[in-house]
Amino acid sequence: PKSRGTVKLRSSNPYDKPIFNAGYFTHPEDIKVLVEGVKIALAMAQTKAFTRLGSKFWDEIPMPGCEDTNLWSDEYWTCMSRQYTTTIYHHAGIAKMGPPTDPQSVVNHQLKVYGVPRLRVIDASIMPTIVSGNTNAPVIMIAEKGADMIKADWGGGYEDSRVRRRRRSSDQVGSWPCKLNTEHD
Repeated sequence: PKSRGTVKLRSSNPYDKPIFNAGYFTHPEDIKVLVEGVKIALAMAQTKAFTRLGSKFWDEIPMPGCEDTNLWSDEYWTCMSRQYTTTIYHHAGIAKMGPPTDPQSVVNHQLKVYGVPRLRVIDASIMPTIVSGNTNAPVIMIAEKGADMIKADWGGGYEDSRVRRRRRSSDQVGSWPCKLNTEHD
């Protein structure tokens, strides 16, 4: 999908829920892709392989909410896609990973949040663009890599970790990434 949503703070109160707008179908190409997908599915349903199995297009009544469009037209399939498309809640790309010069990036290549010491984001939200398949495997990979980076920052092992933690903690804050100002006055 090319559509993009937003997540905004409702207030300065950290207990207030954020304002989440998924932004579905804000890019016109996303609807076009769905309409073409419907046409392909209808064509497949009419092949010998599917008709032999009893496949039939349900055309008894138009989809509710789309009665005012020309049946089976692109306009109808657009309406149907907008009315009946749902998500399985695999949101991604909210805290984009990118260079400090990118105004949209939130984390760097080490998953460290720009300007917020000791905070990393290690989930699907760091993907600049969502994968075309299920996000489960990429998120597992991100989590494994993130865990390896955290362990490396804290000395790599668990033995005598208290001593290492104290020594490395101040080093981490001083070297935490910040956004670069790319605007020219």
